[in-house]
Amino acid sequence: MNVKLTLGIVLSILLVAAVIAVAGTKHDSGEHAGRAYDQEFARLLVKLELQTRAVIAKHYVKADETHRDWLAHNLLLPAAVADNVFHEVVPEVTEGRAWVKMIVDEPRNPNNAGDAITPAMLKELRAGNDSVERSTKNAYYYGEPIRAAKTCLVCHGSPQGEPDPYFPEYAKNGWETGQVVGAVIARVATETHD
Repeated sequence: MNVKLTLGIVLSILLVAAVIAVAGTKHDSGEHAGRAYDQEFARLLVKLELQTRAVIAKHYVKADETHRDWLAHNLLLPAAVADNVFHEVVPEVTEGRAWVKMIVDEPRNPNNAGDAITPAMLKELRAGNDSVERSTKNAYYYGEPIRAAKTCLVCHGSPQGEPDPYFPEYAKNGWETGQVVGAVIARVATETHD
């Protein structure tokens, strides 16, 4: 089980990297076409992170307790894998042009802090929107909600304030199944930025 799951995750990461590399190349077919392309690319990044997270969660749920402990110990959790992979892969293969992050109120992973645009987007998603987008002079943003699944509650559920069983330096958040707990938001710059 461990080798099979690990191999599956590695292959998924390679596939995601390949898709992002192909999709992330800059197209210079005029400003309007470029903006439309950036919008589609941002949507693709969000969908890829959400789907990567869902696939890992599916395997995590199917695992018995011993394998779940192994997965948690090796940080092969839905949020940990998706966030770390996308944090490193997307900016690298797009030459700093894009990023995708899991935005939450108090991120455990500092790579998911977002920027000045993302808090308002998260607020709109919590208000019930299925997706949200923003355009600035230099970038396009797209986001979709992250809803707490049953697997999330092991570390983030109730009772709020109790230590996380796998990462006791963090406290549980008190999340409930189906609650919008955050957002996956992608930002695609109109030109390369560091």
